[in-house]
Amino acid sequence: MSFDLYFYTRKNQKVASKEIEDYFDRNGCIRDEEFPQWLYESERTGVYFLFEMQTESDDSEDIEVYESFDDFDNTRFTFNINFIRPNFFGLEAFPFVEKLMNEFDLYALDPQCPSDPDNPGRKTAEEYYGEWSKTNINFSSEHFDELELLHFPVEKSNDYWRYNFHVEQLQLGLGDDYFVPSLILVRQASTGMPITISTWTEHIPNVFPPADYFFISRKRKKLFRNVEESGLISRENFMKIFGAYLVVFDFKDCFIIHPDQAESVGELFNKVEFDFLLDGFLGEGIDLSKLTNAERSAEQRSFDE
Repeated sequence: MSFDLYFYTRKNQKVASKEIEDYFDRNGCIRDEEFPQWLYESERTGVYFLFEMQTESDDSEDIEVYESFDDFDNTRFTFNINFIRPNFFGLEAFPFVEKLMNEFDLYALDPQCPSDPDNPGRKTAEEYYGEWSKTNINFSSEHFDELELLHFPVEKSNDYWRYNFHVEQLQLGLGDDYFVPSLILVRQASTGMPITISTWTEHIPNVFPPADYFFISRKRKKLFRNVEESGLISRENFMKIFGAYLVVFDFKDCFIIHPDQAESVGELFNKVEFDFLLDGFLGEGIDLSKLTNAERSAEQRSFDE
């Protein structure tokens, strides 16, 4: 089940298909080798969605639905994003759609629209997101047990996405003297629930995102030899131990350690006790197609009771 948009131009305001195809290529969409499809997929956030160019149909029903507009011409390009996804998929997808529509002055037939599903129109990214996210949450909630979904609170989920979406921009702004790590999403073995982890290596100048745990990696001398050690510290303990060396960073719930403080914290960094070792603490990986901000429906909860 998916959310679909069909793109149109005003009559006599045609856009060459090649122009739209080139736009996809320039903006991170990968063309399928066999089909006229363009997949957007972000390595940093895990978000993906699809554009496709449909072939002309001679089916009378298709013609009635998609070709019967006096004021619009069909570009045959469509947009598709699945339901049963974390809401941040829509936060990344619909601004992309809005920019595409603005670039080529496109209109979209929106079959999901509660007020006018039969005519092309234009909406903001926020409006399309509102339509998709509402159905996404409801559908995920209704099928939570059946599809074995994993709950991730929406605010925490969006913070995870927002930070990773801006990592490259933050790194560019700070330059090579600092490291901006990604947030890593994993399961905690004991609970099976999603947690976020960030990294800090060799007490270098570093940005600290809103992670649940920080993975510390270090080398230190022990019994006349260099030993590599690594482990996890909870965010609460991390702030208690290192908070005096950190400065609030200009991004939500983030901190930074500058070069002078990173140098002075070296001794503390090398002797701090870990809360957990990786082995046994982390569970299996997380499939984003099973991750949802929805919770089990009341009907499912009452069934268990």
